[in-house]
Amino acid sequence: MGMNPSLDRLARGQPIGWGILGTGNVAQLFASDLAQVPDARLLAIGSRSKERARVFGEKFSIPNQHGNYRELASDPRVQAVYIATPASAHKENILLCLNSGKAVLCEKPFTINAREAEEVITLARQRKVFLMEAMWTRFVPSMIKVRELLATGAIGKITHFIADLGTRVPFDPEGRVFNAGLGGGALLQKGIYLLALASMILGSPSTVRSLTIMGETGVDEQAGILLGYPGRQLASLSCSVCVHTERGATIVGTAGQIRIHEPIICPGSLTLCRYPDQDRQHEPMRETRYVQTRLALVRYLKQSRLARQLRERYPRSSDRLLYGIYSKTIYAPPVGEGLHYQVSEVIRCLRAGRIESDIMPLNESLSVMSTADQIREQCAGRNFQN
Repeated sequence: MGMNPSLDRLARGQPIGWGILGTGNVAQLFASDLAQVPDARLLAIGSRSKERARVFGEKFSIPNQHGNYRELASDPRVQAVYIATPASAHKENILLCLNSGKAVLCEKPFTINAREAEEVITLARQRKVFLMEAMWTRFVPSMIKVRELLATGAIGKITHFIADLGTRVPFDPEGRVFNAGLGGGALLQKGIYLLALASMILGSPSTVRSLTIMGETGVDEQAGILLGYPGRQLASLSCSVCVHTERGATIVGTAGQIRIHEPIICPGSLTLCRYPDQDRQHEPMRETRYVQTRLALVRYLKQSRLARQLRERYPRSSDRLLYGIYSKTIYAPPVGEGLHYQVSEVIRCLRAGRIESDIMPLNESLSVMSTADQIREQCAGRNFQN
């Protein structure tokens, strides 16, 4: 990955000047969280309304307030731009900033479809300007821990990933969630998190199957997704903008499980479970003589009538007693809203002269958008590349 000549000075260790495009809720969370990054400075806000830019700027003490996006993109004090506009505007906004030589962190979903994603990625690489999707979940402490556990083989070979993300969103036909023209729908607003997580864990799927429930405004309000992978692995995902769900996930392996606690988009903890017949490589779960004795007993008892009654009455908690599944909860809460970790990644890459992140690479954003296209085409019978 090459060096961006227009950003050479960033390698000198000077604070990075940031601008924000958009003044909505996520832009406000980002502005508040940016203070957690010592070498980032929020210097400019851009809005289609000068008044909205002024109000936003005063609220977050931003010195430069622009009444249109082009002004912000050409502001020489800004080296990096966070795009927080509706998904339908992402391609246009990304191209504007890239052509102005600004590093770009664009809110998810990256674009509306894979064709748009490919277009912005091509320009970023041609101009050697940094670009990354703001899939912030990937950078929070708990997800870093998940990747570490998977890398060490803590649960053996992964066989299945199960996740759901449902939130009851107040109905507003003109808002970004229920407006098809703004990139609304459960898949792009919620399910994109799950697709990105599945991609992080299992890679690109070879088979995509889905079912969606369409709403009166023409967007998918609920979706069920089944992904198959070359390694004989499965991902089962569901998302909704109509109901609250558990909003958690489980990674299943041959030697155990990792349970990611809610909220899955920014979890504060996870539980590592290990099956009893696996080698104990993790000190907290090493068997003692007492444990071995108890395991022998429960193996004898688990076929009994008592075991059957326990399974019927306590289907979840009986696993530990009957099958000797031992678990350890790992706490890794985020600081603030959790949005600033991705900013640190952008700055790390800029300091190193990189034009994309190896943690959230552009090819992966493109692959996720391609999967989303396949899901919507299956359910709506339309070509979402056009």
